[in-house]
This record gives sequence, structure tokens and C-alpha cells, in this order.
Amino acid sequence: MSTELCATYRIQFHAGFRFSDAAAIADYLVELGISHLYSSPYLQAAPGSTHGYDVVDYHNVNEELGSAQAHAELCAALQAVGLGQLLDIVPNHMAIVGRENPWWWDVLENGQSSRYAAYFDVEWDPPESKLRNTVLLPVLGDHYGRVLDNHELHLKREDDARFVVSYHDHVFPISPRTLDELLAAAAERCRSDELAFIADAFGWLPPSTATDDSAVRRHRDKEVLRSQLQHLCRERPEIATAIDERIAVLNGD
Repeated sequence: MSTELCATYRIQFHAGFRFSDAAAIADYLVELGISHLYSSPYLQAAPGSTHGYDVVDYHNVNEELGSAQAHAELCAALQAVGLGQLLDIVPNHMAIVGRENPWWWDVLENGQSSRYAAYFDVEWDPPESKLRNTVLLPVLGDHYGRVLDNHELHLKREDDARFVVSYHDHVFPISPRTLDELLAAAAERCRSDELAFIADAFGWLPPSTATDDSAVRRHRDKEVLRSQLQHLCRERPEIATAIDERIAVLNGD
């Protein structure tokens, strides 16, 4: 149903004013002579967002505002009284707060090979050669060497086969191609040919600078290898233990 735009009423969605709250004032808005509810964006934003413009997922509504069902009920309530909707969406507004944004997480893990690399304005070829093909993030509270010496960076294994590095509240993915040495050392420790094969296969992945068809193969192969590693860790606990012991050595170095 189309509604002619005559007057709008702006509301700000947040955890204290959810879809159900907006639905409850539909009749009141009609009495004011409003034709359209004009609101802040309600796609999935960063946790605790008070404004909604720091989007992390364009495919789902913000869970803090209510479920998809609550959103559907809001739309039905507005339609029932003849109100339209306007959303204040800025397409290039996005939050890069870590794994909550799967597109950004994929870029951090896979560099230019990421399927979402073109979505972000990353300078892959800056004048300073040591920064080429990297993403430089200002998150450390001190010089990198001092942070290392203070053991503030920690390598971790999650869900059996996913590896991240944590720095206080920050978490970053490990490039899958660099897991070969870690897994090879663990394979030697527990004498596992299967783990040694997976370690070699991770090292053979196309580099993160690949932007041709090999980038597609990189994504496919790394997920297959993760699945194989996950199965191996669950079926043979001694392999998971060997990997964790090697991680403990690295974290203590």
C-alpha cells in the first residue's frame, strides 16, 4: 500500500525504544496528522549502539530492538492505520568492531583475496613498502615490541579449528596460510600424519594478495581444511592437546 508523503515523525530506535514501542504509538501518530514514521536505521548494529548507524550486518534487523517477528508486527501496525515508513540509512556507514561484522572479519583474515575487500576503502599499496598488502589498525596501547614483551597478545584456538589473536577486548583472525608451522610442530609432537598433511595444505593456500580465480580456491580450501581439522581434534583429543601445548609455547615466548 502506497501512502502519499504529507508529514513525518522522527523516532530514534535503541534498546530503550524498540519495535513494539513504535507500534504502540501508531494510533497517536495518525491523530497528529502524520503520514510516515521516519526512523533511524534498524539493521543489525554494533552491540549497545544508541543510534543504529554503526551497522555490522545488512541482512538482519537489530536484535536489540526486537526479533524479526516484532519488526513484522510493527510493519503490520503501521499498515493497519495507513502509515508509511521512511528509514534514515547511510549506505557507507558501517562499524568494524570485530567478528560482529562478518564482511570486515573476512577482510582481516583474507586480505585482498576476501570476497568483501572491494567493499572497504583499504589502501593496499601505500607509499611505505612495509605496510603494503596489510591493514594497519590503531588498537595497541603501546609500541608493538613492548606489547609483545608484556605478553598482552594471546593466540587462541576456538571451536576446535579457528585461531584468533586477542589483545584485551580486541580479537582478530589469524591468516589461515600462516597456520602451517604451528600445526606442523603439533603434528611432530603427537606423531600425526593426518595433522602434518593438514599443516602442509594450509601452507599451500593461495596468498592473501590473490585476486584472480585462486582467491576463490583459497576460500574453498581453507574451509575444507578447517572442517578436517575440527573433525580430527574432536575424534583424537591428543591432537587437540598437542596444538594447545604448542600455542602455550608461542604465547610464553
